[in-house]
Amino acid sequence: MTMSTTSATERRTPRADCVADAACGITFDLAGASSPDAVLVLKRHGKDATDEVRLRLTPSGDGTSRAVLPSTVELAEGRWDVRTADGDAVEPGIRDLRALVDRAPEAGRIDVRVPYPTADGKLAVRCWVRAPHAEAGDIGLARERGAVTVEGRLYGAELGEGAVAEARLRSGDRVHKVPVTGEGSSFAFTLPCGPMAEVPVGKEQLWELWLRPAADAAGVRISRILDDIWDKRAIFVYPKVTTDTCHAAACYTADNDLGVRLTAAG
Repeated sequence: MTMSTTSATERRTPRADCVADAACGITFDLAGASSPDAVLVLKRHGKDATDEVRLRLTPSGDGTSRAVLPSTVELAEGRWDVRTADGDAVEPGIRDLRALVDRAPEAGRIDVRVPYPTADGKLAVRCWVRAPHAEAGDIGLARERGAVTVEGRLYGAELGEGAVAEARLRSGDRVHKVPVTGEGSSFAFTLPCGPMAEVPVGKEQLWELWLRPAADAAGVRISRILDDIWDKRAIFVYPKVTTDTCHAAACYTADNDLGVRLTAAG
């Protein structure tokens, strides 16, 4: 008597094509027909995360099944794994993200959702929820001043009296402030790097950049999220400026937040 078995590794991994729209909705098209009660599951990544969104899969009539994540369904900021109802990971297929390029939303609250391939080849969705939000634009250097220059746009707030930019040392309680120019939703500032290196840099320091739109306003993290790039660290690489004691360069974190990294000179 011969028995036939199918191991988990022999089972075909589902694959999904994605289309993102400018309103932050996402359409998932999975290869293969689905059962009437099939769902696609988005589960927030993280050790203690329990958030889950279940999207109904509907046969499209061409051998695929479609699930739609409307912009009206709220997702907490973070990374969301895409899985089947059985818990199987989904592989990324074609991702059409053209609608996300150069977005200029009008609403005060900014929602961004970008489907992306994880390092181990699975499909996930990176989500940002910011209100207000400071979007980084052109980043430059003022070499004669040993400084980094930043331009950007503010959403959900406007510049007021006493606006400043703050560089906050991630690993400590030091804060370096500089004045901000601009009006309305546009802002710009020049950040000299020398004062941040008054205390020995050691191997490396990361300073997070924040915008305080007015003297009595809370700080707003400066980030760049209004496009189709889910991780900018290796894509937006800026030249260094050198001071007497360190090298400094603008950079993005894993969350696409803007910062300045200092490394010891020499």
